Amino acid sequence: MKAQAYSAGTIVNALATGYGCAFGLDLKLKVRVDFGVKENFIIENGIERKSAVLDTVLNHFGLNAVVEVESEIPKGSGLGSSSAFLNALLLAVYKYISKPLNAGDILRLNAKLSLECGISYTGAFDDASASLLGGIVLTDNRNMNVLKWEFRRDRAVILIPEFGRGRIDLNKIRKDVTLVRKALKFAREGDYKKAMYYNTLHYCKVIGYPIEIAEIVKDFDCCCGLSGNGPCFVAFGDVREVKKVWKAYGDVVETKMVNEPCDDVVVTSNLFSSL
Repeated sequence: MKAQAYSAGTIVNALATGYGCAFGLDLKLKVRVDFGVKENFIIENGIERKSAVLDTVLNHFGLNAVVEVESEIPKGSGLGSSSAFLNALLLAVYKYISKPLNAGDILRLNAKLSLECGISYTGAFDDASASLLGGIVLTDNRNMNVLKWEFRRDRAVILIPEFGRGRIDLNKIRKDVTLVRKALKFAREGDYKKAMYYNTLHYCKVIGYPIEIAEIVKDFDCCCGLSGNGPCFVAFGDVREVKKVWKAYGDVVETKMVNEPCDDVVVTSNLFSSL
């Protein structure tokens, strides 16, 4: 059974307030799942390994499987690789058991399993939604609802910097959320440039990333900022100059925003709540 999901870039990180805003990126994570085996294994880059996350997901359904993973998404980068893996795996399981591919069911189960596995602080409902639905989503992660969903066709670039991920201290992140509330206000209004800027100011300061990576391109005709908990930065819009400038900070990957849901997922009204 085959399935795939997309990467996710951040507009507003949900860690501070429980509300997040993210967008789908055209980096894919694909799985090929063989059910009916005795033990669960993941095969990635030709290496076979056990996975507590895989066990948790498959135990939920009373299944065993070997899962081959082919991913374009860097791990531990703030680009939603865990959300994409769970989305793709759940899609494959739903197909195998002939369960309707209802987006709301898949996303809420994704978030619940993510919390159960300890691979997310909030369930990453925003990342999961962007990964499965594409487009730009604004989400209430605590109640697992999508508040806003829209599409925008733009090129995008990702900076994979030379430095690694900083330390995540939830107390520091949630101590003063003034900048994040500003970011959410702009996200609700559709001003994603300002939303990403204020979000980045907050998270770069509390995690310890150099804000100059965003500052140096903030006057360009694009939206840019830190993605997730980092260390990657993302930008979308007219990104030609961003690409040139960011090359001084690490590797730059060119891609685009995703404007359609994964697979044949069915999006129904039970996924949404009003702002």
